[in-house]
Parts: sequence; structure tokens; C-alpha cells
Amino acid sequence: MQTKSRQVKEDHRLVGLEAIFEPLVRPLELMNDFLNSQIDLFEPELRELVRYCLEHKGKRIRPMLVFYSSWKGGEAISEDLIKIAGIVELSHLATLIHDDILDEATIRHNMPTVFNKYGSKIAVLLGDALFSHVLVLASEFGTSDVCLTIAQSIRRVCAGEIKQTFHSLKDTYSFEDYYRIIDLKTAELFYVSCLLGARQGGFSEDYVNAVASFGRDIGIVYQIYDDLVDILGDEQQVGKTLGTDFASGKHTLPTLRLMDKLSPLDRLEFLQGVKDGKITLEDLKLMLTEYGVFEEIFAMLNERIENAGLSIAKYKTFSSFPYLMRIQDLVSTQVRRLEGFLFV
Repeated sequence: MQTKSRQVKEDHRLVGLEAIFEPLVRPLELMNDFLNSQIDLFEPELRELVRYCLEHKGKRIRPMLVFYSSWKGGEAISEDLIKIAGIVELSHLATLIHDDILDEATIRHNMPTVFNKYGSKIAVLLGDALFSHVLVLASEFGTSDVCLTIAQSIRRVCAGEIKQTFHSLKDTYSFEDYYRIIDLKTAELFYVSCLLGARQGGFSEDYVNAVASFGRDIGIVYQIYDDLVDILGDEQQVGKTLGTDFASGKHTLPTLRLMDKLSPLDRLEFLQGVKDGKITLEDLKLMLTEYGVFEEIFAMLNERIENAGLSIAKYKTFSSFPYLMRIQDLVSTQVRRLEGFLFV
């Protein structure tokens, strides 16, 4: 079966990573310095492990959301905002450590995962230690708001992972379950990045809620995109272990959409084939293409990206608006590149 070919148009608004990172070069440097300064605050037994974990640098999207949600112009970045960005990034790194254990992933950011290098027991405890340090940092603010907000978010992320783990053992899995899981395990930290950033910036609660909604939509898009990468991506280019969702029996949006299109008998045969290892990742790609699932999901993603922008549309006069739209454009660029990779 041949992959459907079509021309994918590039949106003139799409910008490169340089344009997104450029205003944040110094804030991100300060955040990295802050994170590195925390290493010696851990017990001697943990320091090398924490240092190794901090070498796993991703795109820093969550800290960027913190900074851009609080953006008011050319003012200096406050130490508290640097700390909030560091708190969010440490929380994210801890979730990745635990996630790699669950997925038995060996590569992350082109480096061996903590799970791969040190084993699952060490990885579990290191993730726990990072979460604990996050709460120590959050408790240092003048009020309990930051600590309460980040603690609730960590709990929600863990709830999402637990729900996903339980559902990976079941044959029945609804769209409602899927969206609940990605809202908890991924979108939550995007949401809290915007929420805490906007509050630290001293904005009104209306703006805080709007930008937090923007962050949640971007987080949902990012997780669905990641689910597609798990099927379509190249490990050398992506820099992490792929195919783990399919191999572990997790039903992500592509497989859910596929099963929704299959007859009851074909659905049972598909699930049994996956269990028995008779359906490969390549077989799955062909089925998703044949049933038009990829096209549907890319259309859904583009709509969700537009909805994210609409959440903050009435704040176009704010200094933060064009920078948040750059984040939207970054995510849109990644989606379109993956879409272009498929339809050529």
C-alpha cells in the first residue's frame, strides 16, 4: 500500500527556534545556573545522579511558557520567576525519569536514560528525590500558593500515569479515558507553567485563567504529537526510544481512532494480533494510513492549536501575546513537519 501523497503548505507565520529562544537566552541561562546551583544542596549520594539528570536538556518549552506568560517588556527577570521556571523544569525531569521506567525506554535526548544507566530502583528513588526538592523550593516563597499549586500538579501527573498504567492492561479504552490521561500526565505541567508565570507577572486572574487555558491546549497538542512521533518518528532524529506505547500496549489516539473504525470482529483480531506480536509497528502505520487516521488527527491538532490562540486573543495588546504566539507557532511547526514527513 502506498502512502497518500499531497502538498503540505507552509504557514508564513511559522518561525524557527532561534526567533523563539532569542528573547529568552539570558533567562534560560539564569535558570540553568539556578538548577546547577541546586546540585550541592542534595546529599552527596545523589549529586552525581542529579548532575546527570540535568544534562538531559530538552526544548525547555515549559520554562519558556513560564517566562512568556509573565512577559511585560524589557524588565529584568526576577529571581522568583527564575526559581518558578526551575521548579517546573525539575518537576518535568522527575516525571520523565519515572516515565522511562514505565516505558522501559533506553534513550532520552540522545543519552542513556537514568533507568538504562542506573536501573529502575535508582531511577524511582531519584525521581522521588527531585520531586521532594521541588517542594522544598516551592516552600521558600512568601505564601503557600506556589507550593500548593505545584504539589497538586505533581499529584495530578502521577494520577495520570497510574490511570494510563491500569488502562494498558485492559482491552477496552475510551476516548474519554485517553483525554483524561493526557490532560493529567502532560497538559497539567503546561497549564501550571502558564498559571504560575502569569501570577508571578502580577496579571489579573482573568488573564491568568486565559493563559493557563492556552497552556493546557498546547500541552494536549504536544502529547498527541508525541503519540504520533512514537509511531512515525526516527529514533536518531528524535533522540529517544520510540515505539514504546505500541510495544507496551498503551492505546494512544491513533490506535483508538483506528479501533473505532474497525468492525467488532476486526477489532478483536487487531487486539489479539497486538498481544501476540503478530502486528508490527509497520503494520500499524499501514493500517492507520489506509483508514485515514493520520489525516484526521493532524486536522484535529491544527484545530486545537488555533483554539489555543483564541484563548488569549483578547489580550493582543499585552506584551506577552506575541511571545506566546511564538510558542504556538513552534508547536504548529513541529506538527506540520511531521505531517509533511508522512505525506510525501
